[in-house]
Amino acid sequence: MEKTHLQRVREKVAEIKKHKFFDPTYDPVFKKIFKNKKNLIHFLNAVLHLEGDSRIKSVKHLMPTVKLRNQVGKEKQGCFDIHAKTMCGKYIDVEMQRASQEDFLDRIELYSTLLSANAKIAMDAEIPAKQREQHPYLMPTVYSIWICNFKVPFCKHFREELALYRTADVGKPHPLTIYPKKKYIIIDLTRFVPQEDNTQENQWIELFWNMPTANAMPRGIDKVVRAVYRQLLVNKATASFITEVATDMIDRDEYNACISYARNKGLAEGEKRGKAKAKKKFATEKKKIAQFLQSKGVSVKLLNAAMAIK
Repeated sequence: MEKTHLQRVREKVAEIKKHKFFDPTYDPVFKKIFKNKKNLIHFLNAVLHLEGDSRIKSVKHLMPTVKLRNQVGKEKQGCFDIHAKTMCGKYIDVEMQRASQEDFLDRIELYSTLLSANAKIAMDAEIPAKQREQHPYLMPTVYSIWICNFKVPFCKHFREELALYRTADVGKPHPLTIYPKKKYIIIDLTRFVPQEDNTQENQWIELFWNMPTANAMPRGIDKVVRAVYRQLLVNKATASFITEVATDMIDRDEYNACISYARNKGLAEGEKRGKAKAKKKFATEKKKIAQFLQSKGVSVKLLNAAMAIK
């Protein structure tokens, strides 16, 4: 008999309770970490390599949802995992991705474009009208940060930074960024290995990479990162939060499994149709060749023997 959803949630709750820490790559846990502004500021400064006066000192959480209109005028909502604005007017989207998706680079660019468009609207609403008239195309700085729990095809290292460069600078050791107001940080957890230089950035990445199976907190880590480990101890969590995480794990894993199955089935069907199409085309070509050779006096017996050659 197939298990009910409630039974699977209960089993998942029991499974979670066997672990020391929650898995931070699941949505409720990820958002619990960065709902705390102190954690978000510390993470952003570490991952964006901000130092001195350029460091982020305060952030404001923004509404995660943005609205789009499709070609027939219907509204569709897009949703950022973590949507925030810094005190100095920079806008940030932090995304946690557990599974590979089709058109992943397109999705990164779509979310970054949504972030930019919403940031522009918000910025123009805040600045004086005279300034808007003088600088109608002025754009705010936006950061798109993607933490990926799968192998990202275009990543060579566990941390990749994407930006807009001159084509002539590609291959040079220190190319200049043409448009520094738009930055992408991609973190591929599957490529991460613990680093000798225990930077705050490496501590954060190791947290996402190691915490799902960790039995203890790493030594020598920053006090903010240490507090996150303590915050995510399973035995300190409420029953309702454990149930929320268990439900999300089941729903998300089932969704990713369905997407994977559909993609694989689609590829298989495509390959099958492709082979059938090629076979039909080849048969048509063989028929034309046979007709031509017959018109030149080649016997049917000899034709059949020739066409049978693989």
